[in-house]
Amino acid sequence: MKFKLLSLSLFSLSAISPLMISSFTHPAMAGCVAVDVGTQVAVDGNRTGNQTNHTTQNFGPNCSNSRGGTVTTVGHQTCVSANCQQSRTSSQLVDGDGKPIGVKTPNIGIQVHTPVHVYNPAEDPNWILNKRKIK
Repeated sequence: MKFKLLSLSLFSLSAISPLMISSFTHPAMAGCVAVDVGTQVAVDGNRTGNQTNHTTQNFGPNCSNSRGGTVTTVGHQTCVSANCQQSRTSSQLVDGDGKPIGVKTPNIGIQVHTPVHVYNPAEDPNWILNKRKIK
């Protein structure tokens, strides 16, 4: 009988422990989050791509000690030509709500740039078969 009571009490304790633990812990928080995703696709007659991406992410003064804000920027460029030149500039500013939470939280800045360049010899004026067509 004592074994049944012991196992029942251990089972009861294990069943309610997740509820108790969550009431004693603080939720995970970040200051401000800025995400920038840029994709550039070029199909041209150049052997190397001419693609640039410049991103600036600025965090306001209320980000590190209050509930932060989030900002997401997504940009996509596509060029199919003899000579592609792609340039992308993105500027982000994010700030918190200004209500102190008593904990200094880190800011998170994520920058993802995906340049894709595909060489197309049919667009290359220096390619041997194209030179024959010109003459």
